[in-house]
Amino acid sequence: MLLWVILWRVTSLGCTLLYIDSHQCNVNKTVDSKIENTMKKSPVKKSYKVPVWVDKSGMDEDELCPDCFKAVGVRSRYKLICLLGKASQGETVGVLTKNLGLSQPTITHHLNILKSLNAVQVVERGRERIYSLNRRAHCFLECKIPY
Repeated sequence: MLLWVILWRVTSLGCTLLYIDSHQCNVNKTVDSKIENTMKKSPVKKSYKVPVWVDKSGMDEDELCPDCFKAVGVRSRYKLICLLGKASQGETVGVLTKNLGLSQPTITHHLNILKSLNAVQVVERGRERIYSLNRRAHCFLECKIPY
C-alpha cells in the first residue's frame, strides 16, 4: 500500500506542488522558475521613514533601520531619549517618571526596549538604577538620531 502526501506551497509568485512518496522515501518537486530566482536573491533590507516628531536637522537620510525606528517610533520613547541625552550623569526611573508624566511601568518598559537596542546603559547604585544614554550606540552614530 502506498501512502501519498501532497503539499502545496503558495507564494505571491505562484504555487508549488510537493508530493512525497512515503513508501519509497522519494521527494519530487515541481518548482516554478520564478520562485527559484526569488529564493536566490538576497533578503531586502527594510527601512522606515523618520517619524515627524524627530528633529531631522542633523540627519543625513529620511529613513531609519528597524532597530533605530524601534527606538524612536513611539513619541514618548523619543522624549525619553532626549531627556537622557540632556542628563550628563543619568537619571533614575523616579526622576524620568516625574519629568515625562508617564507611569513607572511604562518608563521601565521603554528603558528595557532601549537597553535591548544598546541605546541605554544601566549602573546600579544600591537599590537604584541610573540610566544614561549610550552615545556610542548605532542609532546615534550611524543613523544620527538627535538627542
